[in-house]
Amino acid sequence: MSLPVVENASALQFHAIVPDKSGEVGSAFKYRSVHPVEHLEIKLLEQRPEWETYEVFRKASRNDMDSDERWQVTLLNSLNISSFGRAITIEPQRYSWFARAGQVSVRGADGEGQPVGTLMLLNDENVKLLNEAGKPHQRSPSFPFVPAIPDAERLDESIDQLLEMVSTTARQHHIYQWGIKGLPRLADAGIASSVTGQWPLLESLAEPYIEQCLSKGAVLGDVIHGLSQVVDTLANLHERGVAHGDIRLEGLREFSGWLGPGLPERFSRVDVAPGPDTLGSKRFIFYNNAWQPPELRFPGVFDNPEQPFAPWQYTSATREGDIWSFGVMLAVIVCATFGEGERFKADEGLQLSLFDYMKTSELYDCAKLEHAVDRTTGFLANNKSLLALNMPSGPISISLAEDDQNMLAPLIRLIDQCTRADPQKRPTAENVKDQLSQLV
Repeated sequence: MSLPVVENASALQFHAIVPDKSGEVGSAFKYRSVHPVEHLEIKLLEQRPEWETYEVFRKASRNDMDSDERWQVTLLNSLNISSFGRAITIEPQRYSWFARAGQVSVRGADGEGQPVGTLMLLNDENVKLLNEAGKPHQRSPSFPFVPAIPDAERLDESIDQLLEMVSTTARQHHIYQWGIKGLPRLADAGIASSVTGQWPLLESLAEPYIEQCLSKGAVLGDVIHGLSQVVDTLANLHERGVAHGDIRLEGLREFSGWLGPGLPERFSRVDVAPGPDTLGSKRFIFYNNAWQPPELRFPGVFDNPEQPFAPWQYTSATREGDIWSFGVMLAVIVCATFGEGERFKADEGLQLSLFDYMKTSELYDCAKLEHAVDRTTGFLANNKSLLALNMPSGPISISLAEDDQNMLAPLIRLIDQCTRADPQKRPTAENVKDQLSQLV
């Protein structure tokens, strides 16, 4: 690959790929390139029959942006394309709300497709510009065949929504060049460059761990061994100043025999100033995701009297937040194996509702909390325990070997440490890895 290897997170090229069969995104970009606005600059860089590539520069003109942003966005008019004289087929498969994993195949001399890697695409189902309800156009009922005139305000809102999604696939590829176990690898440079040029191509992604192993049956010792690999990956990311931001059981995937936390779609560079050409502490929405820590979901309530409460707020991922989420995931595993019973005390920790957990910690502004409960219908007003909210919808089958009973007490202690309400009192990823390594 020709993307730069990054140690100092500077001078980066952020490239995102968007399926645009209907041409709606291209039409919006063309309109804004001809009719520019102060906060948004769009320039066509390359145009081919199957795709168009634009440079997009967005100024930090909104209060939910922490820096200017610069992207290169390629719009695919077709998923059957010709590149460097080779016929390429891209078959998208859903990966997450943000992204699809496009399986890239090159047609061989025998006419059969030969898989060469995975191209992460934006999930076009959730791009407002590509959905009927979100198309920012107005047609005259008297002249239905006259081209639609964009509603400028809705157009810019829809472009902004697209650019919020763009960052999840564009920024993360630079992390993969570090070669950290448990994360995908960039495809062989020779293959990738001869097929997709500058486009970041990954080796194929594995099936989700929860489907591959847990739902079919697993032994607790093996599961804990896998989680020790996950936290080892986290320790490597944290050492390089990267917080993952989305640690949960459903996200785990195994790469080359090593269980990892899944693609870092919500990651942040910790303590690095953001900018249009730097990774930075880019903010993402943590909107009522039960596996993410309260201090990130409700930063306006957490020990911050100057910041008002809002049902959701943009914030950046943190190392301490990753550890809290890891502890919740570990609690789900213990609960699925041993059952709740007396394992978790009913009046503390993850057995409390989100509201009670925050209130009893004495770290949050209780007046704001109580006022917020009256205004929101999300998890903050839900009486279910945090543990119950995080249990998977499908069954998990984990069996006990003879020696696994000895793991219970140290696992409970580790869960308590990881899910402490005060982020500064949680262990580091390196410490969690050491504790788990003593059990396997």
